[in-house]
Amino acid sequence: MRYYLFLLLLSSFNSVGAIDDYNLVLSSGQSLSIGHTSQDMNPIIFRDEVNPNKVFLFNGVRTTAPRFDQSLVESDVRFLEPLKDLTRQTHAYSMFEMLEYLYSLENKPFPKFVYAPHGRGGQKISKLEYGTEPFENGLTMLRAGERLAFESGENFNVPFITWIHGESNANSNLQEYKQKLSKLYNAYKNKVQTTSSKTRNPILFMDQTGVSYGHDIAISSWEFANDNETVSLVMPKYFLNRNYFNRSDERTHLNAKGYILQGEYFAKAIFTTFELNKKWKPLQPEFLRIENNKAFVTLHVPEGDLVIDTQTLPEAPGYGLKYISPSNIEYIPQVSIQGNSLVLEFNTTLEVGGKIDSGFTLDDRQNTANQKTPVTNIRDTSEFISFVDQQPLHNWLVQFSIEITPQTPGMSAAINTSGYNIWDGGDIVVDIPEPYSIIGGNYNNRNLNYALYRVSFDAEIKSGIPILNIGDSIIPITKEGRNSFVAIICEPNQDMVSVVSTQTTFTGAMQSISLKPILSETNFDHNSIDELGDNIWPSNVTVENYEADKFSITGDYFIKTKLRYPIYLLEYKVEIDEGSAYINIGDFHKKINNSGIFHTRVPICKPEYGRLRFSTGKTGFSGKINNIEIKPI
Repeated sequence: MRYYLFLLLLSSFNSVGAIDDYNLVLSSGQSLSIGHTSQDMNPIIFRDEVNPNKVFLFNGVRTTAPRFDQSLVESDVRFLEPLKDLTRQTHAYSMFEMLEYLYSLENKPFPKFVYAPHGRGGQKISKLEYGTEPFENGLTMLRAGERLAFESGENFNVPFITWIHGESNANSNLQEYKQKLSKLYNAYKNKVQTTSSKTRNPILFMDQTGVSYGHDIAISSWEFANDNETVSLVMPKYFLNRNYFNRSDERTHLNAKGYILQGEYFAKAIFTTFELNKKWKPLQPEFLRIENNKAFVTLHVPEGDLVIDTQTLPEAPGYGLKYISPSNIEYIPQVSIQGNSLVLEFNTTLEVGGKIDSGFTLDDRQNTANQKTPVTNIRDTSEFISFVDQQPLHNWLVQFSIEITPQTPGMSAAINTSGYNIWDGGDIVVDIPEPYSIIGGNYNNRNLNYALYRVSFDAEIKSGIPILNIGDSIIPITKEGRNSFVAIICEPNQDMVSVVSTQTTFTGAMQSISLKPILSETNFDHNSIDELGDNIWPSNVTVENYEADKFSITGDYFIKTKLRYPIYLLEYKVEIDEGSAYINIGDFHKKINNSGIFHTRVPICKPEYGRLRFSTGKTGFSGKINNIEIKPI
């Protein structure tokens, strides 16, 4: 007799997005989405159907998805049969079994599901996107599902999509990967919206890769989920790759137990989202504050408390956490827990341009098939029990990387508020070269990632006027001796200012809103009122006791005001009853989901130019420029 324990965090209530009717579940990705494993070593565990009256598969489709070169035709989707495939384990079995159990705990009827797998092993996202054979297979099942629902006199619904992918794109341009994933997700939503589906924007559930070569792509997945309100990152997967691997010499794929656990984690996230009406988020950083050599990382803890666990996984230096300096030197911290926060203490001062990174401090490749595999020792104390081994499904800390910027709380109080010097061309000594010739530096030798730079150097001018080119700024140098000034790299081109309700709608109040430009001369102390411009938020606009449709403007209208500066100081007081909202300032978006008094620095634009050089004026130049420092503020 099995005993299952599920700790509900919230009292359940009916959600506008609740799963009901006749539900098609689109599922795509690569080999981990189809259950690839060594079948002789890892035989299937679930040999019986998962509730044959409620969970179905199309007659010509395997639970592991169509064959590698199979393009589905009408005869493959003519009727439904119970979800069952004796060839190998997939996450689908345990996902649906766990979902049914959770519905029973709430005394709710378990809906009907039609599983529509169409992933393909070993494929980059470009081989799974709109127009490819796997995507078309998904569309074939989408149309067939709607037809069968109509024929049975039931409503049709596509509540969510599962996406398990990333290994094949581990070495791709990560920004391009996120763009492709956004395009793919939009293609799914557009196709769903051509049907009669009750859900117009199905939620995308995805996870992080847990393999040695996948740190960057794992971070990309985490960022994508945080950037999209209707995308949920279910979990990191390194603990499955560590403990439930396919073979001792192959850690990318999972064994049967690993796939069962993968499916149960997905079920937990799906149920929380739809039936508890709370977007699922994994154990992940929510807020970073710096104090000299300490980083305070506040985490979203899904269930229970925050703990350090060196028994389930091997102990990693810094429990998997590190600081990467702007000069690419790695530092391992002393780590302690304060409530829901990690306190990381380093033996160096933390600088703008550095990163707090999670996942890759342990190199025990002699134990992991000669692959340096990610690991952290940080988890919560979830009491949600697995079917397969009656052990808790703890939520482990995601792999992440957070850059320390001038806007990171605490950096304004640091001794040095500038980042790492980006000038590496040395001193410049010139004796009247040709007009406008380059005397130091060159084009496109730097990625200028900040809006403001502190420039300083000593100048000895014998004749002529040298010119500093930094980004799109052209600055003549006419002053002898010490020069020190702030260079503005770009100007914002959007003047939109508004507050917008999110998917869950927003009720409450935003008061005392202040949005003031930080002028070039500021020392970045937010209390230095004299160094801030005038408040550009109209004093008569307060968001109060407002209940709106999803993504509607709660500030009544877009405020048209020219954003003339690259950085603004935003201050506001919030009292939230429920839901959350976004404040949009130019091309900057900040989520409002906590009550209290807040202030944050808002960057309006990001430079695109890489130009960094000194050149002569039209009359040439003779003299010397030395002690050059150009640091992002």
